Amino acid sequence: MKKRIIPSVILFVFAVLMAVYAVWTIFYCADIVAQAIEAGSLEFKGFEYDIISFYMSYVAQYVAYALLLAAAGLILLWALPPEPCKPDTDAGAAAKNEELDKELDEFFSEAESGEEREESSEEI
Repeated sequence: MKKRIIPSVILFVFAVLMAVYAVWTIFYCADIVAQAIEAGSLEFKGFEYDIISFYMSYVAQYVAYALLLAAAGLILLWALPPEPCKPDTDAGAAAKNEELDKELDEFFSEAESGEEREESSEEI
């Protein structure tokens, strides 16, 4: 189980780090835009595209990386085959399995013989 989870956890950790960095970058960009507006070198009206482009240049890539890393972690977690089950080594369980196998064989042999009797009675 640990072999399945460790790579996924590593990807999730990197995704969280990227998300935290993206949030920090959002606040940093907002501070830069606010300072530019306060200084009078930038107006919001008429420069909406430039402001959005600024945010997209500095923030969007880290959000995309975080989403891609989280998706890769989920895919890796779901795509890996489950670990094989260990064989049952208990002697009592093995004897019980043999008993159940015999009961099933008897049940199916009785069912097959019952079907043959019905077919033979229809022919007459």
